[in-house]
Amino acid sequence: MKQLEETNYMIKIIFFDIDGTLRPFETGRVPASTQAALRRAHEAGILCAIATGRHWMEIRNENLTEGMRFDAFVTMDGEFCYVLDPKKVDAAIARGEHLRHEEPYRFDVKDSPEPMAYFDPRNGRVVQRIEIPRSAVEKVLTLCEEQPFACLFEEERAIYANMVTPALLSVLKHINSAQPPVRPVQEALENPIYMMIPIMTLDEADVMEARVPECELVRWSDGMSFDLTKKGISKVSGIDALLADYGFSLEEAAAIGDGWNDVGMIAHCGLGIAMGNAKKECKDVADYICPSILEDGIADAIDYILKRNAQE
Repeated sequence: MKQLEETNYMIKIIFFDIDGTLRPFETGRVPASTQAALRRAHEAGILCAIATGRHWMEIRNENLTEGMRFDAFVTMDGEFCYVLDPKKVDAAIARGEHLRHEEPYRFDVKDSPEPMAYFDPRNGRVVQRIEIPRSAVEKVLTLCEEQPFACLFEEERAIYANMVTPALLSVLKHINSAQPPVRPVQEALENPIYMMIPIMTLDEADVMEARVPECELVRWSDGMSFDLTKKGISKVSGIDALLADYGFSLEEAAAIGDGWNDVGMIAHCGLGIAMGNAKKECKDVADYICPSILEDGIADAIDYILKRNAQE
């Protein structure tokens, strides 16, 4: 664990990872204690934000914010970040739009005139939008054909794959997700791509890193899945963009996570919290380690923050 400075700052915003932090892989449902804890944070005047490798459409499709209100989103590992309009969120929450739904998955809403969820970017303003260079997309498509391996391509309002493989299906099962449609790879060359998720071995990842220097790979699970983003873009850069937009200092931010792609933000924010079920690398840089997700870890973490703020 890292050493806390003697001077503590009031935490004004908390950034939450999703998988393994807010939602257990084991159950696929957000614990009631987590939902209640988020309400306590909001009642105390603390903003709550998502910081995830997920696409914002996945968050809607899989009820990943079930029963909870969030004010801002770092999605696709920092490639696409936005702040919601509080009045629109208030109205949507009053209508119960944050509660669980049983609507079918939607992987393309480019032609939808209305927001598909209270946290649709159309209900706010985009703070950071970083496209992956076209040259990098071309190189990844070439590697997909040479290896071959499945890859997910994520536009602002669409998600699709180049092919379906057993490895891809295994990854989707692990995160309780559905199978995106397969589309011609030409679409990835015609439209802005914000993140790619190649499903491959560690050896294949080494080849990709060497062949696609414009980007970087972040492994986020024990499986064969990686997040591929533009070099220098991460949850950390997304958090910095949101903090600048709000006018908050880094010391006024807390981050809570469990996976390899959370290490940076836990080390970066003024208060970094690792889940009890987190990777060792997260715990090594954390200021505080809460219990595991199945042991009401988020409730413990938020109570820790509230008590810490009360001492100021």
